[in-house]
This record gives sequence, C-alpha cells and structure tokens, in this order.
Amino acid sequence: MRLVLPFGPGGVSDTLARLIAEQARPLLGQQILIDPKPGSNGVIATEHVARSAKDGYTIGYMAYGSMVTGPALGQQLSYRLDEFQLLTAIFRAAQFLAVAKDMPVHSVADLVAYSKNRPVAYGTVGQGGPGHILMEMLAGETQARFENAVYRTEAAVVQDMIGGSIPAVMASLMPLLQQHLAGQIRIIAHSAPAPVAVLPGVPSFAELGLPAMTFQYCHGLAVPAGTPKPIYERLHRDLSAAILTDAVRSRMTPDMSPDITSPEVFTANIAKETEALRSVIKARGITAG
Repeated sequence: MRLVLPFGPGGVSDTLARLIAEQARPLLGQQILIDPKPGSNGVIATEHVARSAKDGYTIGYMAYGSMVTGPALGQQLSYRLDEFQLLTAIFRAAQFLAVAKDMPVHSVADLVAYSKNRPVAYGTVGQGGPGHILMEMLAGETQARFENAVYRTEAAVVQDMIGGSIPAVMASLMPLLQQHLAGQIRIIAHSAPAPVAVLPGVPSFAELGLPAMTFQYCHGLAVPAGTPKPIYERLHRDLSAAILTDAVRSRMTPDMSPDITSPEVFTANIAKETEALRSVIKARGITAG
C-alpha cells in the first residue's frame, strides 16, 4: 500500500503521514509506504491518486488547496473532486494574524485604524490561499486597507518581519509561536473557534465581533472514486483509529485538533466549505494570481 504525499520530506505533514502509516500497519495487516510527489501546489500527487487503481492500495494525503481552495478559485485542475472517495479529515488548524514588534499596533482594531492612513503590507504563502482570503475578509468586514506580499515560505515572512521589511502576516502557528513568545513579533488574533492554549489572552476573530472569520483548514485522506465500499470503509475505520492514537496526536502542533468524521460527513463538509469560500472569493475579486 502507498500513501501519496503532496509535500516533500521533513514537514509536519510528512511526520504525521509516516506516523499514521506506522500506526495503521497492524490494523490493516499491510505496510504502508510513503510516496512523496511534491510540486505544482499538490496537483501532481492529487492527479496521481485520481488516476490510480480503485483497489485501496493507493491512498491520497489531501491538502486543503487540493480539496477546497483550488476548486473554489476555479483553477484549471487536472482532476475533479468527484474523482475521489474522501475518507476522513486528519486535523483542522487555524490561521494567526501577527504584526512586527515595531508596529504601533497591539490589536486588530489598532491594525485596522493604522491601515486607513496607509495600506499595510502582509505576507502569505500564496495568492488565493487561506491567509490571503482571511485578510481580504478582514478588509471587507472593517474597510481596512491591506496589500498581499507573496512569499515562498511562512518562515521567510517571519524573518522579514523581524528584519523590519514586512509589517504583518497571516499564517499557521508554528512559524510564529517561538518568535511571538520571544517578543520578536506579536500575534494579535486567530481564526480558531475556541481559545488556543499556548496563546493566553490572544482573542479569536469571533471574540472581536468578526464571527465570519472563524476558519480552520484541514488535511485529509482519500482513495480514487469507484473503490469498492467494503474497501474504503475498512480504510476509513483503520486509518481513523491510527489518527486517534497517542503517537499521532502527540505530534500534532498546538493549533491542530484531530477531526475524524464519516466519509459522507467529510464529503459534505468539503462541499460546504468550497461553496462558502467561492462566495468570499467572488465578493472580494480574489484570484489565484
């Protein structure tokens, strides 16, 4: 069996994929090999899974961009989501808004007020990605003025923030957390639906009166559509059990929470999230660039 990964080795997703494969092996009675196929924002790996045999021996690790963002943006993809039988999400995680330490800004209200005098540049890792879309939503909700600066990695944005080249970022937690705790940057809000334990006192957007900005992206698992139901149901059962083991949960970052659902609920959730994102994209005129 193979678990096809749309990322290169070394990241959190690679770690989680390998642990899930390891924990699922005794349950499935099969070794699961990790098959990294990075490139083209996950399209290479995702297309490979869609074209694989419908026998349960090829499992796709599905990134949020493959399932939701790309389709919502209307990107010309080499696959359709209905070419997959979704199994379950692995985790959900929020996005975090941070500013440089020298910015005269200590809250979202401060940032909005500051931006009305001069547009505030912020870094993200993609035009049309979650960080960009959330900042566009914030601009729409508050009439703030922002400019997206696209970087290759979130770590590069943080380094430029510390160096004074970029004043803000909307990103995942881990590239920000240690610098926030060290006082090099300030995290001022997050998109999670509940408090984040490692950030006491940092409010959610919902707590600030912006409930529409509650957002968590997810990664998940899938097999090619047409895989026989007894096979994908067995995969769902055993892979879900693997995700919920202490070995896997303990390697999730503090912003992640396991999100195990039935294939039917996972498919419905992705369809609902894609439509909601499509509405925001249309309203704000967002493109993939």
